[in-house]
Formats: sequence, C-alpha cells, structure tokens
Amino acid sequence: MKKIKWLIFLLAILIIHQHVKASPVGKQIKEGASGFFLTGNRKQDRIPFKFRSNLIIVPIQINGSDTLNFILDTGVANTIITDPTVLDKSKLDLKRKLMIEGLGNGKMISGHTAIGNSLSMQHMQVNQHNMLVLDEPITSLSGYAGIPIHGIIGYEIFNSFVVTIDFYRKELLLITPAKYKYSAKHGQKLPVLIDNTKPYIQIGATISGIHYQNLRFMLDTGAGNALLVDHSSRKEIPIPPQVITPREGIGLNGAVKGYLGRIDAIKLGDIALTNVLASFPDSTAFGVKIADRSDRQGSIGCELLRRFKVTFNYPQNYMVLKPVKNRIRETFEYNMSGLEILAAGEKLDAYFVDHVNENSPGAKAGLKKGDQILYIDGISVKEMNISEVYQLMKKGDGKGIDVMVTRDNKSFFALVKLQRII
Repeated sequence: MKKIKWLIFLLAILIIHQHVKASPVGKQIKEGASGFFLTGNRKQDRIPFKFRSNLIIVPIQINGSDTLNFILDTGVANTIITDPTVLDKSKLDLKRKLMIEGLGNGKMISGHTAIGNSLSMQHMQVNQHNMLVLDEPITSLSGYAGIPIHGIIGYEIFNSFVVTIDFYRKELLLITPAKYKYSAKHGQKLPVLIDNTKPYIQIGATISGIHYQNLRFMLDTGAGNALLVDHSSRKEIPIPPQVITPREGIGLNGAVKGYLGRIDAIKLGDIALTNVLASFPDSTAFGVKIADRSDRQGSIGCELLRRFKVTFNYPQNYMVLKPVKNRIRETFEYNMSGLEILAAGEKLDAYFVDHVNENSPGAKAGLKKGDQILYIDGISVKEMNISEVYQLMKKGDGKGIDVMVTRDNKSFFALVKLQRII
C-alpha cells in the first residue's frame, strides 16, 4: 500500500487536551456571573477569523500584548500558550509546574500555570484569567497552519457564550446566552453532552457495511481532519478493507502509527454524509492515554464541520447545524500530489516540500524534500495561503498542475499529474 505522512498535528492536540483536563490550571476568578464578558454592555459581537489548514485562528491579546493567533478548539479545557516567547515571562505570575504527556514514548512537555492575566478578543474580555504557559514553543503548529500560532483557547469561550462559527464568511458570532433564541431557520438542532469540558454528540454511521447507532463522537474544532475513529474502542469498529498506511510520524512523545480510509456514511440527526475520509490511529499510547476512550468512539473535525454553519449552545446543551449549499455536496478528498508542504521563513510565506511519498505523482515529477515551491499553475505562492496551496493539490484525479520550484539555486518546472490514492 502507498504511504503518506501521518497528520501528527491533530493527534498531538488531542493528547494535550486530555492532560490539561487531568491537570486543570485552576478555578477562574470571575467577573460577575461569568469570567468572560462583552464590553460596553454588548449582547453580541462579530469576530473575523482566519481559516488555515482547517483550523479556526482567532485574534487574542494577553496582558495588552500585540494581537496573537490562537486556535479555537472545542477540545481544550484551558487557555494554553504554545509559544511562550511572545510574552514577557518576568511579568507573568507563574505558579505550579505541569508535565504534559503526549503520544509516543519520548519525554513529556513541561509548562507552568500563570494566574491573574487579562485576555481579550475584540470586544470579548476576561480579567484575572489563569492559563497554562509551555516552557518551550511548539513550532510545528506554525509551519502546519502557515501563520504564526501562539496559543489555543476553547471551552472557556464556548461555556460563556452561544458561539456561531460561520465558516463561509470566516466569522464568529458571540451572543450572551440569555439573548439567544433558536429558530428553525438557523438549522437543525441536535443535543450535545458537555462532559468534563468537552462536547459530545451521538451519531449513526455505516462502516465496512456495518450499521452503528448512538456512537459517541467528540466535536473537535482543533482537529483538521473530517473524522477520527477509535477502532479499538468497546464498539469494536473495524478498519475499512481499503486503507493507506501512513509513514511513521512523530507525536509529542515519539512514534505514531495509523491508517487513513473511508467510511460508508455518517448521520448527524437527519443529515447524512457519504464516503467520508477517516483517520484510524493505531498506537498503544493512543489507547492508553485517552482517559475517556471507553466512552467515545471518535471525534469530528473541521474538514467535516466546515460544510455547515455551526452554533454551539453549551448552556442549553445543544448545537445547530445549517448546511452550506455549495459545500455540503463537496466530496471528501485527500492530497493527490503525494507532496507534504510546510510553511517557513520569517513571514511563513515560503513553502517547502517536507516529504515526497514514494511512487507518488510528486515523486514521478522529480520533486524532492527541500524543494521550494515558487509558482503553481503560473500563480506565485506568495499570493496564496497554505490552505490554497493544498486545495490545488486536490483538483481532481488525473488533472495536472504545473509547479515551479527552486533547488540548489536553480529553478525548473515540474508537471504533477494528480492521482487519488484513497
């Protein structure tokens, strides 16, 4: 079977979630009824976000800092500073040290709690805010997203507001819970269970011809894939007969293995999606370290959620899904070039080939690790974000893309004929 690079980022974040949950930063010192509030007695606020590599990236300021880029992640309990270099540690009130254990068998990541901070996102604000500050930056997040990533934030926002994510407009709408009223025009209303700060939904699925009801999946906006399925859970979900085996990747703590395949269908309420790409992690470390593994069968990420306008109402324990017409019919596709790309450079606007899958279209075109991509189909990549670069690599089975690269100070063109591998 052909090999691809494992999507390490999504797995790494999942494990950070679990261990922050197990070692909470501490109780929030609240402003009135809620720590997070909208300034000026506002009842709602619209906040633009960037969408890169299927991640929602919002503008955050910490203690009056410049605007920082944070991943908005329903799977994380506490605010995490993943790049401590952007804050003046001498001005942080650092307390308890925490060790964060991730995938693999390497060393754990260390961090400290920082108490009494101010945090704002446009007109949303919180004072006396506690957060986790990692001791060393996770630089891979920025290369994956194509823009600098400084932190992760999640549950505290979703628990304080009704949050609508408009993927089409790339806009968040925060509404104070008392002012939100559901209407059928908003979409289909589905019950959500908030368990230990994380949102879960029950779904139906058909996998390898077997029908499953009431599967418990976590809603994870911090995952860039469509689905992750724990095939070793108590439901004993089988791995599809046709999969591709990812090349061994590196998680937070060492090697991670897994599979990528397709499931027949997934059903969210009355909404059915078919032929959905799913990751099937196959690591002993994964099974052991997910604390609620026996009660969940997987997670739903933004590659699936971006097909909807999504509203989370944690206080009332439900979500609302409104399909986006020009996206709900999109097929689920994987990179057809065999090239793995990372952003680099001071502005993260230079794109380099990080890996070339063996016998892939990229390999047959003569491309190698380290090649810098300059143009795709005559368009400078300086005019593209990393998501747009990857989108061109999903143009369709059999279609060709012209890629201009530079290697050893020499530039040349390569014709990459795309091929669907799963």
